[in-house]
Amino acid sequence: MKHLIFVPLFTLLVSVGFCKNPEDKTFVVIFSKKELKELKSSAEYIELSFMEDYKTKTYSGNSDAVIYINVPNCDFDKCQIGKRLVQINNTTWKPLQEVAFRIIDLSESKENFQELMISFNDQEVGKEDKKAGKVIQSIL
Repeated sequence: MKHLIFVPLFTLLVSVGFCKNPEDKTFVVIFSKKELKELKSSAEYIELSFMEDYKTKTYSGNSDAVIYINVPNCDFDKCQIGKRLVQINNTTWKPLQEVAFRIIDLSESKENFQELMISFNDQEVGKEDKKAGKVIQSIL
């Protein structure tokens, strides 16, 4: 009887302990001010399409407009968020990818940056080893 209770409980605890929960992802959506002006819209107006579901932050000024979208526990990528319909103005809805200049997944970019830094550091260590070897050879 103990085994009938222990085995399922143990299996549940192990599976919960080793499950990888999806992490939060942050997407950066960059808009061309010229295109937004042609569409008679703004980044702030487009942000309203995301505010109910996700944490967002809009930046606009002298440069192009940007929306940061923080999506908790997500498994989708920038293509899937680009397919989401957003309201451009009172009467028009379009997929985000048609309006945005660029959509960037910061989580993916962070991983790529870390890989580049690791490979760069490995190359630098290799150069230092070669320099040390040349110095030792010149001394001998």
